[in-house]
Amino acid sequence: MSAQSPLSPTEARALVKSALAAASFEDVSLRVTARRTAYLRFAAGAPTTSGEAARFEVSVTAAKDGRVATVSGTGRDAASLQALVREAEALAKLAPKDPEHEPPLGPQQYAKVAARDAKTAEVGPEGRTEVVARVLKVAREAKLVASGIVEHEDGVTVLANRTGLFALHAATEASLTTTMRTPDGKGSGWAGGASHRLAELDAQALARRAADKATMSSQGADALAPGAYTVVLEAQAVADLLGFLVSALQARAADEGRSFFSRPGGNAIGEALFDPRVTLRSDPADPRWPSIPFAGDGLPLPATTWIERGTLKALAYSRFWAHKQSKPPLPGPRSIFLAPADPAEGKDLLELVRGVERGVLVTRFFYNRMLDPRQILATGLTRDGTFLIEQGKIARPVKNMRYNESPAALLKNLVAIGKPERTAGDGMVAVVPPLVAKDFHFASVSDAV
Repeated sequence: MSAQSPLSPTEARALVKSALAAASFEDVSLRVTARRTAYLRFAAGAPTTSGEAARFEVSVTAAKDGRVATVSGTGRDAASLQALVREAEALAKLAPKDPEHEPPLGPQQYAKVAARDAKTAEVGPEGRTEVVARVLKVAREAKLVASGIVEHEDGVTVLANRTGLFALHAATEASLTTTMRTPDGKGSGWAGGASHRLAELDAQALARRAADKATMSSQGADALAPGAYTVVLEAQAVADLLGFLVSALQARAADEGRSFFSRPGGNAIGEALFDPRVTLRSDPADPRWPSIPFAGDGLPLPATTWIERGTLKALAYSRFWAHKQSKPPLPGPRSIFLAPADPAEGKDLLELVRGVERGVLVTRFFYNRMLDPRQILATGLTRDGTFLIEQGKIARPVKNMRYNESPAALLKNLVAIGKPERTAGDGMVAVVPPLVAKDFHFASVSDAV
């Protein structure tokens, strides 16, 4: 790839100016994304496929008299951009009225975010090969079969409109995930990580973590009876569950009685709902784990504390719902940081295990789905390393199990909290700790490895 950005601020402003020159409506907005991506997959202990791609996408939204239309395209030249604007305006004239459409925003002030790493942007095939080689070396030494992917992206997102809004975010993102299996297929281990700097991903350490899990889980897994257990959830498992709670932090759903956070006549802001050691916040300008500083409609994303010492402090308000409820708008988080209220309380994973008399250690969850939004009740399966803990030690592997549990109950039934770490995710920056919680419900046993 290249150290040069896929879309510079100067180029972005020129594109916006060119496109909006064709607009006749006052309310016309653009969203532009330009990104370069690259990856190297490996399987059966060897590299398999690799690739690099460049993508440019633009969407134009036009609105007049409450009628709104959006069209998208991939053309980067002035003629293509202006054609999209004219098409959006033509379709808007035919669209039904949208009672929730809000007028366009003017100029906004955004947090300064340093999320682009030039060294990550310019990593080429040799750099990706070096990362994979470190993983495969660990697998060979452990006599395991490794698969996985290293991938990275250099992207720019731009929002602009005719009333003066202009927002630009440049960011790199890198991730490495690997699954290791024993040759007989009985043992499986997984590890992964993400960062905006590829150099921060310790391929050897991640590979060793996956290898250790695969080796330990191959030693004759037994089935545990379904029921409620004390669990030690590794950080990735916590992130897998916590995403459901973060999605539920919506004031409208709460106010309309459709949410765990609903209360008669309103919502649960101000209530102590979770263990007092729990604090959940978001901050796009965090120096180590930065994220995009604006929402999809152009609103700034401020640093926000959503849960403080177990008490719900904030819910997200869209511009429409904020206006209806006479509240200030607040976009939902694009990053999450879950940490002990007192940083000194954070323990490493082995310390957490030593504090459990009998329980289950979970590496991660898979195939997670929502069951009941009113309880934030989710279901899914453990995967790639599930172990019985006895007398503070990992006793033996157990078969995977299906869980039926709520992240709200998890944070209420907290026993101990670990040190936060960045997890591998699907777009959101998630920095969370491993957790120990009681009364975690497993519904059935799965024979899948």
